[in-house]
Amino acid sequence: MSSRFQLHFLVAVIAALLVRSCSSFATPRKGGGFVGGGGGGGGGASSSASAKSKKSTLPPPPPIAADDEVAEQVARQLFGVCSHLQNPELYTPSWAHTSVPDDAAGGILVANIDIARGDIVTFYPVHSLGLRGSGNNSSNKKKKKTKKGRRRSDYLIYDSARDGVFGSKRRTTKCCIDFPALTDRKELRGQSLFLDANSERELVPGWMGHICEQGAKDSNNSNCAAIPLQGVAPLCMVVATRDIAQGETLVRDGTSNEGAAILRGRVTESGNIALTKYASEIAELASYTNMAYPKDDNEEDDERSSRNNAEVAEETVQTFKKINLQYPGIQAFHRDPDIICVDHFLTEEECDRIIAKCKPHMANCVTKDPMTGVVGPDPRRTSTEAMLPQAEAPALVSKLVKLLDCREDELEILQVLRYEEGQEFKAHTDGFDDPTTAAGFENSGRLVTLFAYLSNVRTGGHTEFMELGFSVAPKKGSAVIHFPASEQLQEDKRTAHRSTPAGVDEKWILATWVWQHSRTDTRYAEERLQKLSEEII
Repeated sequence: MSSRFQLHFLVAVIAALLVRSCSSFATPRKGGGFVGGGGGGGGGASSSASAKSKKSTLPPPPPIAADDEVAEQVARQLFGVCSHLQNPELYTPSWAHTSVPDDAAGGILVANIDIARGDIVTFYPVHSLGLRGSGNNSSNKKKKKTKKGRRRSDYLIYDSARDGVFGSKRRTTKCCIDFPALTDRKELRGQSLFLDANSERELVPGWMGHICEQGAKDSNNSNCAAIPLQGVAPLCMVVATRDIAQGETLVRDGTSNEGAAILRGRVTESGNIALTKYASEIAELASYTNMAYPKDDNEEDDERSSRNNAEVAEETVQTFKKINLQYPGIQAFHRDPDIICVDHFLTEEECDRIIAKCKPHMANCVTKDPMTGVVGPDPRRTSTEAMLPQAEAPALVSKLVKLLDCREDELEILQVLRYEEGQEFKAHTDGFDDPTTAAGFENSGRLVTLFAYLSNVRTGGHTEFMELGFSVAPKKGSAVIHFPASEQLQEDKRTAHRSTPAGVDEKWILATWVWQHSRTDTRYAEERLQKLSEEII
C-alpha cells in the first residue's frame, strides 16, 4: 500500500472508529492497580483483576463518575487511535526498519543500519493505556463522598480479545512508560496517562521500544532514551543519544524518562534533533491523536473556517518532494529550505573510478538560456563535464534511487564536472518557474538537486548558498541535496548557490536532478549516450 493511500485510508478508519463506541477496548479497574512513576514505574495488578482473568467474559464497567466520563472517553479513543497506528497495513513510519530484534541474542533490539544521534530508533507500543486520577481535584474529593466504592486512581484500557486481562504478569517495570506532565489537555482533568506493553504480542516494525535493553540506573552504557512526545501523548519515541553502528545493541537510558533526568543535556538535545528532523511525521501523528479529543462549538467553527480557507488556498500551498530520510549518514544542514548532507554516500574507490572513467571525455559545459531556450556555453560556468551513462554505473544509480526515492527515468543524465584552478560556476538556481522542457523532460521541472564531491579540495571550491549565509566545503564521498522547486513547480530562489573558484586542487563532483516526470525525449535516451569505457561501477 502506498504511503499516500495509507494516509487517506488511516484517516478514514480512525474517523469511523471515533463515531462509534470504543467499549470493546475498555476495561475499567477500581483503584490501586498501578503503583510507580516515570520510566521505572511498576507494581502489580489488584487481586480483583487477577481473579477476573480466569473468567471468559469481562464484567460490565462500574458506574462512571460525571467528572471522569470525558477523560475516560478520551482515553478509550486514544487507545483506539494508537491501535490503528500500530497496524502496518494502515501506517508505516519512516523508522520502521531502523532497528530489528536479534534472535541470536535473545530477541533484544539492535540497530539494523548505522544510526545517527537524534534519529528515532523506534516507538513504544501501546498495548494497554491507563488513566490515573491526581486525587487533587476538589470536585473529585467531593464526589468520592457521595459515590461509594468509586476511587478514581486507575482506569485501564486494553484489547481483551488479544491480551486477555492485563494482569501483574504482563506488567513489568521494563514495559511501563508514564506521562506525568504531558497530559495537560483540559479533557483529562489533570489526570495522567501511562502505557504498557505485552511482551507476548507479535512485534510490529517501528513499535518495539519495550524490547530495548535497559541500562543500569545512572550508568553511561546507554545509547538511546525514551522520550514521551509533548502534545502527542501517549506516543513515546526512543531516540539515539549518540551515533550507533549497525548491529549494535540498543540500550535505553534507565533514567531517561524520570522527570528530572529528561532535562539532562544529552537526552534533551537528542530529543530536539529528533523533533526537528521528524517534524512533519510527528505533526501527522499529532493530527491523529487530536482526533480523540472532543471539539467544542468554537473549535468546530474554526475548523470549518480553516477547511474552507485551505480549499481556497489549496492551489497555492507549496510542497516539496520527499526523500529517504532514513538513508545512512543523512543529516540536515539547514531547515526551510532544506539543505541535506549525506556522509560517505560514495566510497573513495567509487569516487576514483568515476573520475578515471570520465576524465578522458571532458568537454566544455553548456546550459540552457532561460530566455531563448538555446543550449550552449555559459560564461558563468567555466568547468568541464562528461555524461555518465546509467548502464556503466548501476551501483551508483541504485544508491541514487534509494536515497532520492525516485525512479531511474526521473533522473537527469548523470554529469561529472571538473573545476580546475580558478574555474567556477557563478550564482544560479537549479529550478524553473512553471513547467519547462529541457534535458529530455517535457512540461516538467526539477524537484531535487544532488551533487556528490568526488575529491577533496584544500582551498576554495566551496558550494555557497548566498541567501542562507553558509557554504559547504568539498569532502570526498559526501553528497549534498537541496530542493530547487516545489512540487507545484514554483522555483525556490532561496536555494541560489555558486561554486567558488577552486584553489590549487582540481575539484570533481557528480551531479544529477530528480524531475517531476519521466524522461521521454528519445534524443536524451540513455542508450544514445557515448560509451565511456568497459568498466562497470
